[in-house]
Amino acid sequence: MKKHIKWLLGEIDLWVNEGVIEPVQAAALRDRYPAPAESVAWGRVIFFSIGAVLFGLGVILLFAYNWQRMHKFVKLGVILAALIGAHGAGYWLRRPASRYQTAGEGLHLLGTMLFGAGIWLVAQIYHIEEHYPNAFLIWGLGALAMALALPSTTQGIIATILLVLWNGFEVFDFKSPQFLSPVLILGGIMPLAWSNRSRVLAAICTIGFLFTLFVALANIKGDLAGLVVFFSACMLIAASRLVRRRGAFPQIGPVFSFVGFSVYIAVLFILSFHHRGEGTWSINFDRFLESILFFAFALGAACLWAWAIWPLSKKQQPYEEGFRKEYYGVLVAFILVLLNVLGVIKLGGWLGMAVFNTLLLYQAIMMISTGCKDLNLKTTATGCVLFAAITFARYTDLFVSLLARSLVFFIAGAALFSVGIYYSKTRKQIQRETR
Repeated sequence: MKKHIKWLLGEIDLWVNEGVIEPVQAAALRDRYPAPAESVAWGRVIFFSIGAVLFGLGVILLFAYNWQRMHKFVKLGVILAALIGAHGAGYWLRRPASRYQTAGEGLHLLGTMLFGAGIWLVAQIYHIEEHYPNAFLIWGLGALAMALALPSTTQGIIATILLVLWNGFEVFDFKSPQFLSPVLILGGIMPLAWSNRSRVLAAICTIGFLFTLFVALANIKGDLAGLVVFFSACMLIAASRLVRRRGAFPQIGPVFSFVGFSVYIAVLFILSFHHRGEGTWSINFDRFLESILFFAFALGAACLWAWAIWPLSKKQQPYEEGFRKEYYGVLVAFILVLLNVLGVIKLGGWLGMAVFNTLLLYQAIMMISTGCKDLNLKTTATGCVLFAAITFARYTDLFVSLLARSLVFFIAGAALFSVGIYYSKTRKQIQRETR
């Protein structure tokens, strides 16, 4: 599609000169089909980065051959010279007039890798016995500082990975969750993704935030971690609608929607098996931390959804404008989970399984319906896969009779065949109408 838009914009001036269209019409076409934003050349960035890292490893191994014979001040000099050389060359190549900015990005990445290696080498030189996850924290903060200073999307990705590793090592090896990790990812890296208009960094940042948050809270209580991540998924889905409608970076909306719906569906799928007698989830409200986190994320989700569906002024479009049918299922699931935890209703046992299976089935049907209506193959296929997963998961253990199982699978298979036929028929009909 981007190639077609570039071609169209290139032809508009020619059409105006030849008198095919008027200047007013040309301006209208430019407004209707704006020039696509320049995307990061990820292929060149990856290859230059790999080459720079391999070159740096060669240099490190060359010095490592005589490392034991070198004086410690010489070792420090080598480390500092490597850092200054890599970042200095990267800065020079990334200047605005340079044609090798991608190579400069790779050299900056090499400098960040050398910074991490330098942390371990300095600890080795001076025999520093330190809490080893702190090295990943310092390394991640250095990458974050570089990401904000340049600014650089690749540095932001490295910083996110390092902060996730820091929290993971603290939790799995020392049972010490670090809540600073998700805060740094959300508060330090997400603004960079927004300012750089980078969907890749936004996706990695969102996934890293949810993962570090879940790992940190799971060390406290599993139910609390599940609830917070579920509420976060609901917030992401609401945020996807908000940024598409009001944001300066609407391209980030599909990222929030994809991650949010992925987590939301995964949680619903897990709850469809969850049939403890005491309920779906439980929170000890006598514990201050559990109560604060539960109500903070629940209130955040509620406020975002209220903002997403309620027009702020009469001039704005009504909330039904662009309101997808899948959103109703998210709202119902959020309200039911919230009421269940607060003790207003009880969704334990078979009742809970039935409710969440119904919501999951509704989600699959709505995705199939929306995909067929919009001729979106990805949405339709995802809904069909989800429908098939529900069928396999539910009816292989709920029915003992092979005859009953076979009938269920026959019905599910026939339904999916019907979807395929309807999608193909609709596509052909639209193609005939547009000719």
